[in-house]
Amino acid sequence: MNRVVITGIGILSPFGVGKNILIENLITGKVGLHYKESLKAIVGCIPEGSALGQLDLSAWSKGERRQMSRELIAESANFIRDGKSHKVTPYFVPRILTNMPAGHVSIRYGMRGANLSSCTACATGLHAVGDAATFIAMGRAKKMLAGAVEGCVNPIALTGFQRLRALSSSGSRPFDRTRDGFILSEGAALLLLETLEDAQKRNAHIYAEIAGYGVAGDAFHLTQPAEDGIGGLLSMQRCLIDAHVNASEVTYVNAHATSTQAGDRAEARAIAKLIPGVAVSSIKGHIGHTLGAAGAIEVAATAMCIDRRIIVGNANLNETDIVENIDILKTSVDWKGRRVALVNSFGFGGPHATLCLSELNA
Repeated sequence: MNRVVITGIGILSPFGVGKNILIENLITGKVGLHYKESLKAIVGCIPEGSALGQLDLSAWSKGERRQMSRELIAESANFIRDGKSHKVTPYFVPRILTNMPAGHVSIRYGMRGANLSSCTACATGLHAVGDAATFIAMGRAKKMLAGAVEGCVNPIALTGFQRLRALSSSGSRPFDRTRDGFILSEGAALLLLETLEDAQKRNAHIYAEIAGYGVAGDAFHLTQPAEDGIGGLLSMQRCLIDAHVNASEVTYVNAHATSTQAGDRAEARAIAKLIPGVAVSSIKGHIGHTLGAAGAIEVAATAMCIDRRIIVGNANLNETDIVENIDILKTSVDWKGRRVALVNSFGFGGPHATLCLSELNA
């Protein structure tokens, strides 16, 4: 089996464009969520513009910008609703397929290796990274780009989640006593994974090693987790088995914790049962919930934490009601001892996934 490492990271987040702007804001406890008048909600949007750290859309053609314009998409919906549009573009079907982001990248850059897409709700990004790491570990590829993107900060998505009573109207507060739902955000992350041998040959900077990967389903409910956190417990256990790591060696868990009462509590129970006393935080208090992109962004953030020897704290955490034996961090702390982390991502329908990241050992 090949050892797999992370050597490249690219991120779009509510803080802006680039990996450094994300990790520096996470470390200092900043929050990238703001009230948007047009949506009448607090959301996390990627800042657009030509300034440093903003998403500069001028690099795209006019045709590409039209396809990405929120305003034009909304206006098209109005035309359809009012019966003023009777044509269906021949590109309708290709444009709604969930594998098209991977397809566009493959076509643009001539990548003829595995071209795959995960579609597992909020576990999507972590599944994508874990599956890519598995391909490399098994010798089916030497390098892979893996990650996820989600951009659904719009009235339809907000209405849907509001009907589920999943959203907060005031802020994202993972593990806090007053948490009352998540904040909808958009973002993306891509990671370059490769064999340790290839990375060392080209003297690449190594952020972290992907030591293990575990998946599970809790077979419980479409939108709610099992109260005992069995899905997360199973995915973490299987991940540690795959990594050949003892639970006592894990020094940090990047939790899925979305700031819901049931979800945060169930995950805390699972973590405490497996790794009592471990340091735990969720970055969703800083950037909200990016849905399918969350796992990829959080793997990237954890890898950068390993590289910088620091663990980020939870934003907006004043007082927790979690009674389980875990160390829920309020602020960033130095990462002492061996740097071994678990990253959790869970989704509607019951998919649970965990990745084990570690500092590089000889």
